[in-house]
Amino acid sequence: MSELQSVVIDQIENGTWQAVHVPSGKTSGGASKEEAEDEMRKLLGMDETGDFGDPLTSQQFDGKAKEIAVFLEGPVSEMLAMHSGFARLEKYDECIAYIRLGGGCQGCPSSTMTLVAGVQQQLQETFGSDVIQEVVPSS
Repeated sequence: MSELQSVVIDQIENGTWQAVHVPSGKTSGGASKEEAEDEMRKLLGMDETGDFGDPLTSQQFDGKAKEIAVFLEGPVSEMLAMHSGFARLEKYDECIAYIRLGGGCQGCPSSTMTLVAGVQQQLQETFGSDVIQEVVPSS
């Protein structure tokens, strides 16, 4: 995904360019459109191809936790990519999934709502509410 999702780039009054990640309100700027775009990629933790430098966590787990981590890295992160974001499982203990949202989702005011109303629901539909009783944000 080389294209930034949910980012608006405009030239402002003084002739410089500003990039705004709409969901989180994060902003970056530059002397050119490309520079503002590059700065936004850095701010979101992306490389020039749109990939996040954040390592996957699924290899740290086994059993059901691994399945949950793979699901977060796949379908859930693909959904969050619409906002230049991703999800990672940090810990799974006693039916509670501790999940870190990154990229555009990190620090976004809607991230807690995304976890509870979106990610938790997807996990419960996929794995059952007996396996996922709760999701907790992890930083």
